[in-house]
Amino acid sequence: MKQFEDKEQVLLAYYVQYYRGAETGEVKALDQRLREEIGKERYEKAMAALQEEGLVMGMEQVEKNEKEGTPVPMATNEGMLYINDTLNLQSYAVEEHQLDYLENNLKTSNLEFTLEPVKAYVEESIRKEAEDEPNSNRP
Repeated sequence: MKQFEDKEQVLLAYYVQYYRGAETGEVKALDQRLREEIGKERYEKAMAALQEEGLVMGMEQVEKNEKEGTPVPMATNEGMLYINDTLNLQSYAVEEHQLDYLENNLKTSNLEFTLEPVKAYVEESIRKEAEDEPNSNRP
């Protein structure tokens, strides 16, 4: 079973948040939640690596964009594509069903979470998405 690196797991949380339609306040809340639950040092190390690779904006940039009236998600386009490539998700999939595809892929991929807070967030978000659209045709 392949383990996700810390940075990949943190990026996955922001990927999921993007598809949940998160506002800036939710981005801040997730940033704080992960920082507290993962541990400040470990979380910041993962975020620094992601920022260096251009896969996330970073909280500073998210807040700056919010002040300028152009809220943006934490994950960059490159970050979104990275998750699609890593998990072999089809980027052309219907956006409303992207979390369904992610859920199915995680079940069959044998990828193992090592950050319990990220796993909990991803599972909770997928569950909420399913509850929000009970009549959706899940793939």
